[in-house]
Amino acid sequence: METRSAKRRKLRNPEHPSENNTGEDRITDLPNAVIHHILFLLPIKSIVQTSVLSKRWRTLWYTFPDLDFTTVIPSGTALTKFVYLKNLGNVITQILSLRHKLSNVRILRFCACMTFSGLHALIRTAVRLRVQELDIRVATNDTFNFPRSIIRSDCLRVLKVKSCPGFRLPPSRIMRSGFRTLQTLSLSFVHLDNQSYLLDMFTDSSFPQLRKLNLDSCFNLKHLRVGCRLLEELMLDNCSTLQVLDIMSPRLEILRVSSCFDSINIDNTLFQIDAPRLHTIVWANTSITGKSCMQNLVCLCEVTIGFLVRQENLDADKLRSVSSFLFGFSHTEFLTLESPFVEIMLKNNPLATIFFHPFVKLKSLELHTSEIRGLAKLLKVCPMIHTLIIKITNGLKTERRWNNRNVWDLSSSWEEQYWESQTNDLKPLLRFLRVVKIQGFSECENDIIILVKFLLQYGRVLQDLIFYPGDYTSRGYHRHEKFKSRIMGFTRASLDAKLAFY
Repeated sequence: METRSAKRRKLRNPEHPSENNTGEDRITDLPNAVIHHILFLLPIKSIVQTSVLSKRWRTLWYTFPDLDFTTVIPSGTALTKFVYLKNLGNVITQILSLRHKLSNVRILRFCACMTFSGLHALIRTAVRLRVQELDIRVATNDTFNFPRSIIRSDCLRVLKVKSCPGFRLPPSRIMRSGFRTLQTLSLSFVHLDNQSYLLDMFTDSSFPQLRKLNLDSCFNLKHLRVGCRLLEELMLDNCSTLQVLDIMSPRLEILRVSSCFDSINIDNTLFQIDAPRLHTIVWANTSITGKSCMQNLVCLCEVTIGFLVRQENLDADKLRSVSSFLFGFSHTEFLTLESPFVEIMLKNNPLATIFFHPFVKLKSLELHTSEIRGLAKLLKVCPMIHTLIIKITNGLKTERRWNNRNVWDLSSSWEEQYWESQTNDLKPLLRFLRVVKIQGFSECENDIIILVKFLLQYGRVLQDLIFYPGDYTSRGYHRHEKFKSRIMGFTRASLDAKLAFY
């Protein structure tokens, strides 16, 4: 029997000039794997449309290994989208049932509204087709049990499950019996009413190949221990009931903790970590822990801190907890402190400076704040930074409007005297500081002007002062021009100091 490719070569033969006008179809002759790679660059709707081209292309659609249904979002009313998402699960199940046993699924991503039975049936079919990456975003009528068929998969590499209103995990002994090949795990909206202590789940024996772990909105999670040997990235988000976080992962490089820990029972909270390869940590909108123990953070480079703390609860014990936490990061090179932590530590808090430890290796300091006057307290403990970035936030901005010109002059004079009094303490900083970036200064121009005047007057190695205003209205333009003219008139201790306005 003549093959398709042989027939095309015969048609291209000069002996059949009348039939050689159809041209060359090089794409159809390519191997399936190559065509699949080309189709991967297209949305799945376009891939489905190719099935009408010929019998071969219809077969190609049935064997396409990467099924991403998240790219097909219908336009129209909310009711139209709801009906589409409600029917999508059944459509995907039918598509998977038509595939040949040898046409395995490499990637399956979808977002749908489904019943428990429909979801479990779909996942069983995907596991039977040896799916390697499974990304599920599903809405159900109520919380459901985690599909155990996933656990038994021997080829799953990536698993992401996000459900509303949520799902329940099986017992730890069941979870530990599978996931031999899993490398990425992301679980969102997990109900842990009966197992709030996950102490022996995320270990080498349970997840021997795990490299990325993301836990989001784990309800009633109190104690989490992570000890996977190959883990490189750990992200925790919205685990507000968390009390103890214990991490011992020798290859961990990135840690992100956001909106976690019990903000009421701070004294009972503990953060403990031993990660010799950790280079980045983000602690955002997260409460202070009563105790912290950080070991072997010898590679730590970038730290972002955004404590969720209240001024009325910040007594001496809480300040000691903050001090102990920051001391674990005292050897970092790039530090970012976010609002409102900066304001609370600097504004009306004379005890704050007592508990700060020097950041002797710090090269870059970024502050998200609206409190400019008290920055000297922080700059004293950062004596060797070469880059200072100040981003004015909206949280506690205070715009000054003086009706009396003399009152404004007295206030400015007092602030200038304050910065002058800090000259001796800031001498180490002024010997290293080279770059200053200030963003969004429209709401506290007077404070910024006085700070810039001080830096220009005493910064002998200063090279660049860069300003990014936050107000782009016509009125704001004239204010920025006045601001610029005042700044340009200041004397400069450094002949290399350049000012740039954007």
